[in-house]
Formats: sequence, structure tokens, C-alpha cells
Amino acid sequence: MPKTAFAIVFAALLGGAALACMGPADARVNFNSVLSLWFDTARDADQIGLKLTRMSDEEEMQLGREFSQTMLAEYPEDPTLSRYVTDVAQPLLAGVRRKGIRYQFHVIGTPIINAFAMPGGQVFVTTGLLNFVDSEAELAAVVGHEMSHVDLRHCVERFQYEYKLKKAGMADAGWMVTVAHQLATLGFTPYQESEADASGERLAVEAGYDPDAAATLFKRMSAYFGEPGSTRATTPGGEVGQAAGEAIGSYFRSHPPSADRARQLSEMVAEHRSSLAGKSFYIGKQNLQRRVARIREQFPGETREL
Repeated sequence: MPKTAFAIVFAALLGGAALACMGPADARVNFNSVLSLWFDTARDADQIGLKLTRMSDEEEMQLGREFSQTMLAEYPEDPTLSRYVTDVAQPLLAGVRRKGIRYQFHVIGTPIINAFAMPGGQVFVTTGLLNFVDSEAELAAVVGHEMSHVDLRHCVERFQYEYKLKKAGMADAGWMVTVAHQLATLGFTPYQESEADASGERLAVEAGYDPDAAATLFKRMSAYFGEPGSTRATTPGGEVGQAAGEAIGSYFRSHPPSADRARQLSEMVAEHRSSLAGKSFYIGKQNLQRRVARIREQFPGETREL
């Protein structure tokens, strides 16, 4: 490729990368706006770099498998717990829009309370988080949130530039390990987190789980960690510095303040309370304790009507 042409393409990639990191400082998403998430054409029209480097589902899943192998080489997976989380996620899969993505769910052994997603449908939950949630409905809310980061292309858009450069032979040998750790520690933009919260809530509710579970979880998480004066970096460089030295950050470090998320989710549920009224939703405290997903067995006393 001529030097001039290469310079133009590389500049476009850098510009797209910058756009991918931009977002409203404090945007909120409600259930109505979730409907617009089914179409991302308008957003991509303003992000030339993302369009130039957009990966196919197969490319993204291959990238995710490479990241996943890197993470699993460092943190042991519990196959039994992974099967449980996979079962919990099955009803949520019906609501995703990207039908070409084949999701895989992993539970890794670490007491740190966290969950994160990698491109191509690789979703990780720590044993610390699995022991922290109080019901299967709360677990479904977290899993739905992480699935939404994949479904909305948040995960892959952060790293598709590096992937294209890697294919062109321009990435260093250690990039895979570095990026895998970034996926576990760095947060998304506030708007992306709000999108994922709203979309994850939709997935969980449509799957029949308690609509109040997510807000309940985040309230308890806020109280547990304290989270006084929670601050987040406002630039990509600041995010990298914030994550330095962390292998897997705790959930409250890699996500916005839990109290804010609880309030926004409660507001969304309250706004749509009338449409949910009279319907029964599943809680699943016994399911979580026994590690038996609702699709395998439903226990008495685990439903509530709004």
C-alpha cells in the first residue's frame, strides 16, 4: 500500500477510535429508548473508523476465543458453576439481536466480585460475584448486562482497531494479554453502561426474572463497598492509568457507582410498572443456593406478582 494511502487509512482508524471513546457525560437510557438499540445504523454513520474496521461475527468470536484462552490460562474455570450460569443465561438469549453470536459463559475462581464480557460472546463471572448475589434473578441481571455489552458491540468496538492492526502485522506480541486484562478492568463510557443496564434489564424481564432484582443488587453492592466519592476517569488515558496494576478489578471499580445504577433502574421499572402489573416474575433464591437453574427446576414460593 502506498505510504499516502496508508496514512489516510491509519488516520481514519485513529479518528474512529476517538469517536468510539466519546459519549454523553451523564446520559440515561430508559425502556423506550432500548427499542432504538435494535438498530445502530445512525450511530455508525458518524463513526467512519468503526465502519472501516467492522468485524464479521466469525472474526469477533475468534478474537473472543483468543482473549478467553488468555484469561482462562491465568484464572481456573469451575465447569460445574459455568454450566449453571450457562443455564441461567439460556432464556435471556431469546432477546438478543445479534443472532450470529454464539455465547459462552465462564465462572472463574477468584473471590473478587466481578463480571465482564469479551468480544464474540465470551462472558465471565467470578466465584466472588456468584457468592455475592442473593438470587438467580440478580445473577440474571448481571449476566444480561454483560451480554448486552456484546450485543450492542461495546466490547468489540473498543478493540477492533487493535485487531485490524494485528492482522496487518503491526501489533506487538504481548497485545493479547494486555487487551484481555483491559476487558476485565476498564469501564465503558457512562452512556454505554446505561445502555447495557437498560438492555440487560429488558433481557432479564423478558426471560421472566424479577424486574426489581438489578436495583436491589446494586443497592446492596453500594452499601457493601461503601463507594464514597466514587470517581471515574473521563479520558481513555485516564482509564488506562486507573486500571494500572490490576489483573481483575472489582465490579464497583470497573462500573459506574452502584447507587446511581440502582436509582436509574428503579426509575425505569417504576415508569413501566403499569405494563408489568399482574404478571408473575421469578426470584430464584433456592435455585441460586442449589446451583440449579430455573429452566431445570422451579421451586415453590419463588415467584412474585407486581
